[in-house]
Amino acid sequence: MKLTPQIYEDGSGGGYGSGNGSGEGSGTTVDVTGESSANITQRQIQNLPTNDRRVQSLVNLSAGASNNFSVDGATTSMSNALITGNSGVTTAATGEEIGDLFEYKIEQPVTVLRDRSALIPIVQTTMDGERVSIYNETVRRDRPMGGMRLVNTTALTLEGGSLTVLDKDSYAGEALMERLKPKEQRFISYALDLGTLVTVRQDADSSPAKLIKVLNGVFQVHYFRQERKTYTLQNQTDRPRTVFIEYPVRQGWELSDDMPKPDITTQRFYRFKVELAAFDKKEIAVSEQQALMDSYALTNLSRTDLELFLTRRYINAEIKQRLEKLIDLRIQINQIEAKLETFDTEKEKIEEDQKRLRENIETLSKTPEAKTLITRYIAKANDQETRLETMEKERERLEAEQNKLENDLATAIRAFNL
Repeated sequence: MKLTPQIYEDGSGGGYGSGNGSGEGSGTTVDVTGESSANITQRQIQNLPTNDRRVQSLVNLSAGASNNFSVDGATTSMSNALITGNSGVTTAATGEEIGDLFEYKIEQPVTVLRDRSALIPIVQTTMDGERVSIYNETVRRDRPMGGMRLVNTTALTLEGGSLTVLDKDSYAGEALMERLKPKEQRFISYALDLGTLVTVRQDADSSPAKLIKVLNGVFQVHYFRQERKTYTLQNQTDRPRTVFIEYPVRQGWELSDDMPKPDITTQRFYRFKVELAAFDKKEIAVSEQQALMDSYALTNLSRTDLELFLTRRYINAEIKQRLEKLIDLRIQINQIEAKLETFDTEKEKIEEDQKRLRENIETLSKTPEAKTLITRYIAKANDQETRLETMEKERERLEAEQNKLENDLATAIRAFNL
């Protein structure tokens, strides 16, 4: 489909020339079809009091008028008429790229009277385009937006601004277009597509483990989390439709290998093209996967973790036996640590009791009647000292055994390969 934009700059907007092309007031008129329904001659238009309006605005003011009129006896569309040599509308500026910027240069001086404005044509040409429907779930869940795929086939950068769409003989809608560089394409939506119905079904799952390994004493399980969206599109009209499904690009996610590649990929969207015949119904599934990893330190493995590994088939019987040895060493080390903690608790109690006994002995030593009680306190203190000596020897033995078991565990972990 050929689209004919007429790009104008409003002279009241101020300065032209070098710059970043951010002049306000730019607009584009796109004639999508341009079929004939009424004839208006160029001479009739020229004889009308225009009051600074554009020719196209005058045509649209007429009741039942279309965008078609006669030039030299031949019926043509407004779009094609405006780019003919005798249309009376010619471009008044040229443009060129300046690095990442661009500029428009007005070839002839333009005089704009006080409190008046002027529209200066920048480019008059046909460009490639396609009528499409654009579905984005975040915009509307049940219907796509009607729009077009516009390709800038000119050598100029088209500044962003308003865009007017004429479909056949009728006004179709307006949209805001971002800046469009040469050879760049843009999807532009301007109305709701009431002839296409879309339903979405979403599923999520985790795939079986793809890779299991032990690295630096860590048991790693690599797998993919998968999400799948199934789009059901139904054309409810007797005209064929082209629908582009916009699927967001998410960081850390990638499209699954078992699904078709998107027709267009941008920084923000994957776009999948679906052709629908009259009253046609189609399904398209988009599947994504995210690489994930579960990690377990071998020094902290438990029998519960081991049962989980077996249930999910991460390991076999041989690896289970090897891991059980690591778990047994860890259990023995934990038992020794628990016993050493009881020694510490008992030692603290003995020290507190001995402090109390010393205070009592010092108080009773000033009274001759308490000799028997003092003798009893001294005997108890002697027993506590004997217990402290015994615990100290047992502590040395347990700490030596603990160091040996920890060395054995570290050696076994370093030698563990999977």
